[in-house]
Amino acid sequence: MRVFSRVALVVTFLFLGPAAIADHLIGECPLSLVDSTPAVTDFDLSPHGVFRSGNNVYVLRGNVLTTYTTNDTGNLTIAREDFLGSLAGRETEGGTAFANGFLYVSSEAGLEIFDLTNTRAGGTAPVRRSLTPNLHYRRMAVSGNRLAGLYPATDLPCFPTTTLACTNQIELLDVTNPASPAIVGVIQSRAQSEYRGINDVAFNQGLLILLSEAGLSALDISNPAAPLRLSTVAFPGRWLVSNGNDFIAVGTDSVINTFSVRNMFPIFTRTALLTVPQYLTLNRANAIRFSRNAWWDEANGRLVTMIEEIDPMTLHPARTIAFDVFDLTMPLFEGAAERIYEDVTMLNEDEVKHNPVVVGPLVYVIGEETGLQSYGSCGQVTGRIELDSPRQLTCAGANLHGWVTGQQKIVSVEVFLNNTPLGPATLGGTPRTNVSSRTPVTPWNIRVNLDTTARGEYQLRAIGTDILGRRRQFASRRIFFEGPGSNCTAVRRRAVR
Repeated sequence: MRVFSRVALVVTFLFLGPAAIADHLIGECPLSLVDSTPAVTDFDLSPHGVFRSGNNVYVLRGNVLTTYTTNDTGNLTIAREDFLGSLAGRETEGGTAFANGFLYVSSEAGLEIFDLTNTRAGGTAPVRRSLTPNLHYRRMAVSGNRLAGLYPATDLPCFPTTTLACTNQIELLDVTNPASPAIVGVIQSRAQSEYRGINDVAFNQGLLILLSEAGLSALDISNPAAPLRLSTVAFPGRWLVSNGNDFIAVGTDSVINTFSVRNMFPIFTRTALLTVPQYLTLNRANAIRFSRNAWWDEANGRLVTMIEEIDPMTLHPARTIAFDVFDLTMPLFEGAAERIYEDVTMLNEDEVKHNPVVVGPLVYVIGEETGLQSYGSCGQVTGRIELDSPRQLTCAGANLHGWVTGQQKIVSVEVFLNNTPLGPATLGGTPRTNVSSRTPVTPWNIRVNLDTTARGEYQLRAIGTDILGRRRQFASRRIFFEGPGSNCTAVRRRAVR
């Protein structure tokens, strides 16, 4: 009888628990594709990365650095595009970092430092300040005039043990003069110690944060020649997410532990344990895991992560299947799928996505094929265009539809094909309860005739206006039209008996 009562209690929690939570304590909010800018080069050609500087977003793709800005409706605009002819790096797994207007790139060619302080709309191209050979890193972090570089243990050909072949080290560099960086300290990986198998580095509260196969450590490097270990907690991991201040997350394939950080004891205070949603493994042949690319959204207290499938032959990412966003301002209650502090947004593109970056209300991410994409998030107009192919349109006119929601009531939706208006949409209908959102989700539809659209790729855009007059592009979809005669599907007439 005692066992039965315990089982009954668990079942009650799983099915009735979430219903008892007030709406304002539910962290659900869908991400929707707002805009997409096609790729100009392959993202994985050579060292690559995405970096934020104010309202500018820099994207490094091989030898091309693209500077983006946004307009008032959320469209992405290329401010400038520069070919880095002097970039020597060709390693696809090369390390990249950005701080104080300088871009740091490391590969088999060495450490390169580029000056981006005047790289903006109307500015000048990046200038390479130095190339220092024999500095080969895949993880880098910068704070002030200190750069920490690491070739991670995860990329070594063997597990870190007592053998010399399976050790690595963090090299501390003085980059006060970008033209002549110099090594001023070394932290050596040691077997049977807190530094066994170092995997990642970051800077928080002026301290160097070190992640190894043994745990998470904080070091005082005010004297880089003699680093002083201040604290270690036994939470090993493969990668770090840091805001450079009071937040850090330790990630593995299936678990993320988050910590608050302060420059006094205790330095680390564990705040959350996050896991991969198990229902995403259903009917899936390949294993899934957290992507090491993640971002801490400081303004909203959210950790933006991605879920990827694993290629069983190479153990590299096969494709990115979803965003998994954790709202750490919500109660961390379990017993629901999705959990009340989590929102999963499934992705349709068959590609690997890299480096999510949050700028204001938008999440930017780089697709290997789709290029730079922006996704709308909580706090603004959000929605979707539900059209995958022109074949879904009926000839002689069809209904184009989707949904929209926002913090304020949405009063109008406009639809565009590229920059050509298709007209205002009709709002209303049965509320979309199938969409995960804490605000009412309203259907919209518009009658369109795109039968004679010329052959080519077009961008369908939807712009919503809320009751406060705020106008924002909330959805975008690239559609390829084959040309007149092939842009729609003719409905067969059935014989009437």
